[in-house]
Amino acid sequence: MAGASGSTKDDTAEFLPGAGFHFLTPMYEMLARPMLRGVWRDVVADVKTLAGTGTTLVDLGCGPGTVLRRLAIERPDLSLTGVDIDQRMLSIAGRRLPQARLLQASIDKVPIEDKSADIVISSMVFHHLEHPVKQGAFREARRILKLGGLFLLCDFSVPVNNWGAWLVRWFGKLESGVARQGTGELLEIAAPESLTLIPRWTRIGCITQHEVRIGQ
Repeated sequence: MAGASGSTKDDTAEFLPGAGFHFLTPMYEMLARPMLRGVWRDVVADVKTLAGTGTTLVDLGCGPGTVLRRLAIERPDLSLTGVDIDQRMLSIAGRRLPQARLLQASIDKVPIEDKSADIVISSMVFHHLEHPVKQGAFREARRILKLGGLFLLCDFSVPVNNWGAWLVRWFGKLESGVARQGTGELLEIAAPESLTLIPRWTRIGCITQHEVRIGQ
């Protein structure tokens, strides 16, 4: 998605816009759709399958509300919260999702109560983050989840085939976070936090939906 902090100095001081430049923000979904349409669809399908009636769900890095909007249509029983650092993205999401709670914040400093979410999701935002912010985001997801809650993290990860390896190399030249995650950075961050990443599915050989399991 979009709007993740690249600095821990200030919650909203510095961040990389979802489409790379602020002036492209209104066109984010149009630009991302050719590659991410299937990813968004599968994330929504996962949540629809896994969420019970009345589930409280938090989307970290919700961007313009792409996933939340689809969930609001297909699962109107869900209680939806979106968190994003980019106020421009949240403004777009707000026009589409009057029924959702939208919060402006970096995803390593989330203004949500402890143990208040049944499901936390994050889609295509972690590769924008610096290493310490990723660590903080994992901890925040763990903090806000209820006991037995579910964290679904979808992003670039270790390639599963040659096509995926080529895409990681290509996108990694444009954004270093893609290259780092392609060599296992998410797994390296999760392990010391007693978190285990279990792949659920992979699209285009390198974008993986992980179920993040929390150890005792």
